[in-house]
Amino acid sequence: MDKARASIVSVAREAGVSLQTVSNVLNFPERVKPETTAKVLKAIDKLNYTPNLSARRLRSRKSSTIAVRVDSNAPTGKGSDGLYSGYIQDEFVYELVRASEMRGIKVLTYTCDPTESEIDKLTKLIDSRDVDGFVLTSTVEEDPRLSYLLKRNVPFLSFGRPWGSSPEFANSYPWIDIDGASGTRDATNMFWKMGHRKIGFLGWKTPNPSSTKPKSVADDRLLGWSQRYAELRDLKPKSLLREYCELGDETIASARASTVRLLARHPDIDAIVCVSDTLALGAQMEIAGLKKAIPVCGFDNSPTSKVFNFSSLDQNISEVSSLTLKVLIGEEGNSVRKFHPPNQITEPNLIIPPRLIVR
Repeated sequence: MDKARASIVSVAREAGVSLQTVSNVLNFPERVKPETTAKVLKAIDKLNYTPNLSARRLRSRKSSTIAVRVDSNAPTGKGSDGLYSGYIQDEFVYELVRASEMRGIKVLTYTCDPTESEIDKLTKLIDSRDVDGFVLTSTVEEDPRLSYLLKRNVPFLSFGRPWGSSPEFANSYPWIDIDGASGTRDATNMFWKMGHRKIGFLGWKTPNPSSTKPKSVADDRLLGWSQRYAELRDLKPKSLLREYCELGDETIASARASTVRLLARHPDIDAIVCVSDTLALGAQMEIAGLKKAIPVCGFDNSPTSKVFNFSSLDQNISEVSSLTLKVLIGEEGNSVRKFHPPNQITEPNLIIPPRLIVR
């Protein structure tokens, strides 16, 4: 008798009913009297039993389904530590579903409000065998989801690095990320080749602005600009951060205020690299009232950058989605693979450079 069957027996014994009655409660509740249903549900709650959803899943132990969390697109007023909000979230889920359909894989989405425990949601999805693996997003320093899924030996891939974690931990599971630093380096090089010499930067607030070891997306994108611009100007990065950089929130209002402060210090600034398309739009709106043109470059290549015609960095989300399935499933097939022990994982870390779209 397998574990799932034994659990049903335990529920029936606890409730003092037959196995068929428990099955009816789970699958055909209209066939059972309300008082009997109440007894069975009470037993299920007491034993913390999670029913399997289909006989096929019981036999194969596979659902051919991966789960990914979706978040509200409502603005937070600050820079995100993940690559997965707003436009990028929508594009990633779309491309992941499209690539999964071609592989015979289903994608299940779930939400998690700030007041909810995501670990509890992962547990329910795992125990009910709804999914075979997960794509995590918005990873943070010492993310508890990573260690939990490793402990449960459930396959997953993180879209986003485990910022701030030890190298040993970061190399113990697969993740894929966008190389923000290479993107802002490319944007800085573009402006330099166009003849611009005073290149400012608008970014997100971060406690580590001068760190050479980034602990967030904000740090990563800032680092690319500061290092490359320092090389081009033969200056120290710290002096550039004081003079040519403004850090604020992920809002148009914040970007406009940052642009005012930046130009007040250096009216001769002739180009601005931005951490996002939102900040690039805010900078462009503020610059529109000036008598001179100052080009800006954003990050994400969102519809906003196309409508307002400024350069931006495309995150190659289609490629990211295809590589995500390749890591979880392999070159072909529709079966999510179990992890090998961490020390046997090969090439778990994939960093994809963004494409600079010049406008």
